[in-house]
Amino acid sequence: MRAALVLALLLGGCSASQEAPPAPPSPSEPTPEPAPAPGAVPIERSLRTVVIDAGHGGEDLGAQGVSGSYEKDVTLATATKVARELRARGFTVVETRTEDVTVELKRRTELANASGAGLFVSIHANSAPNSGAYGIETYSMDLASDESAIRLAERENRASDLLAAAGATGRRTDEQLVEELRHGANAGWSRALAREVHRELVDSARSFFGRDAIKDRGQRTGPFWVLLDSEIPSILVELGYLTEAKEEQRIRSHAFQEQAASAIAAGVESWVARAEEAEKGRPVAP
Repeated sequence: MRAALVLALLLGGCSASQEAPPAPPSPSEPTPEPAPAPGAVPIERSLRTVVIDAGHGGEDLGAQGVSGSYEKDVTLATATKVARELRARGFTVVETRTEDVTVELKRRTELANASGAGLFVSIHANSAPNSGAYGIETYSMDLASDESAIRLAERENRASDLLAAAGATGRRTDEQLVEELRHGANAGWSRALAREVHRELVDSARSFFGRDAIKDRGQRTGPFWVLLDSEIPSILVELGYLTEAKEEQRIRSHAFQEQAASAIAAGVESWVARAEEAEKGRPVAP
């Protein structure tokens, strides 16, 4: 209940543009709480516990780079550094994998949902038929924001039936389906977290590598399995495109991975800190 109240307070300040000051919460809006299953023991969640998910792994290679690199290796190297950075900032971190092994998507979300974590961050690297495509993207859960998001979700999910069920293969949306996908306030919290992390990641990369080298492809939405099946605020970070030669070289470098890890951790910490500040001014619900 404590975490849900804090997140509800925070959402009022994060759903607008990233430059706008936080808006005061409306006292007339009830704090959404998921109804526990009969006989289930409620899980106490903490915003200071974060699940870090290194995408792909083992037999699941992920995207392949122009020089023969694999997404699974880039994601593990970066995710390990993100976990280290968060621990150094006082967070408890749960890692979905710490070595080159295959972890099913369902298992990743089960781990996140059962861990008591308050946030879930999945690390990935992108690819495209067009070798000139490059840039950083950060996703939260919803219907696909555009055609490229649809194709990316198809690759990441490896399950066309999931996308069909989510309505992602059509351009026309259905209001009822959208509401089901949004899982109430959880999607809003995820968008706020994605906005904070994306801003930190892009700004930090541009400061380190130069503005022209880093393309901001924006904060987007898509029906990714690890986001749809999660019970906590969840985002998916695409570090860049392995199919663009210069970006692949950069993503594989120790310098970029260290910089990205620090930025992602800073984004998470900033968002959680503002949630904790919001909590100080309001009583904790029983």
